[in-house]
Amino acid sequence: MNEFTDQIAAYFDKVPLWPLVLLAVGIVFASIYELFTRKRRVDAANEFRTAILATLSGLYPEPTKWPKSIDTYLSARLPVLHEIVESFRPNVPQKDIPAYNADWDNYYDFCQEVTDDKCVEAELNPGIADPKKKFHSLISKLLRYAE
Repeated sequence: MNEFTDQIAAYFDKVPLWPLVLLAVGIVFASIYELFTRKRRVDAANEFRTAILATLSGLYPEPTKWPKSIDTYLSARLPVLHEIVESFRPNVPQKDIPAYNADWDNYYDFCQEVTDDKCVEAELNPGIADPKKKFHSLISKLLRYAE
């Protein structure tokens, strides 16, 4: 064992230390950058979730205040939600961006096609897809990117 430690000590006596110091400094800076990036991502996810929940309060997670003229109500909030979704896009991992865009497009299309008549019809006929459940599913899909 003493032989090995002597070899290692001899190696460090002959090799300059500046590459090792440079490597250590690089590792420290990379670690600090990673910590700041994670913190920024967590803050952005919290802000995204809070903004969506505030914009759609009463409708999500439980539809406690489902308004009359839901199509008008949701259409009026589309620009705000679009801004929220766009501002969060840089925090979505690159591999998830196509799915994120598809989930937003599905929500946008839903807001264009939902009407009060469809909601009433779904309440009267259990065989028809419930717009309230579809709305909940679409928002849940968008919010999963903030986890």
